[in-house]
Amino acid sequence: MSQKSKKTTKKPTSKKSSSTKKSSTAAKKPAAKKITAKKATSTAKKPATKTTKKPTTTKKPVARKPKVVKAIIMSYRRNNRLQTTNQAIAKILDEYNHKALIGKKFIIKFPESEATAKGTVIGIHGKDKSKQVRLRFTKSGMTAYAINLIAEIQL
Repeated sequence: MSQKSKKTTKKPTSKKSSSTKKSSTAAKKPAAKKITAKKATSTAKKPATKTTKKPTTTKKPVARKPKVVKAIIMSYRRNNRLQTTNQAIAKILDEYNHKALIGKKFIIKFPESEATAKGTVIGIHGKDKSKQVRLRFTKSGMTAYAINLIAEIQL
C-alpha cells in the first residue's frame, strides 16, 4: 500500500498577528495636539452712559448748489459762407473732461442786465487738445454781447 503524505496547513498563530499589530502601531507617529489660544476678555463692564434724545423736528432738505464747469464763449459756429447764430463755440477753462459735458445744460448771465441765455452742449469741436465744445441755445440765437462771456455748464 502506498502511504499518503499528510499535508498540514499552518494557521497563523496569535503571537504572529499580535506582533504585526505592534509594529504597525509603533510605525505611526502620534497625532499633534492642537493648541487653542484663548482670547483675553476683560470681565470689567463699562459704565452705562445716558443718552439724551434730541427733539425730533422735520428738517427741510438742503438744496445743494450744483457743480459747474466754466467755459468762455469764443465765437459763433460758422463755415466759409454761413454763420449759425443759434450755436456757439466755447473753450473749457476748468480741468475737466470736455467729452463728458455733452448733453449738459448751461447758463450765461449778462452782467449789465438780468437777462440770461440757456442751452445745451451738443458736441466737441476740433481736436481733443483744444478742449472746445459746441453750444446750442434753446430759444433764439446768441447775441453778439455773449462773446467773451463765461458760460456755466451744470453737472
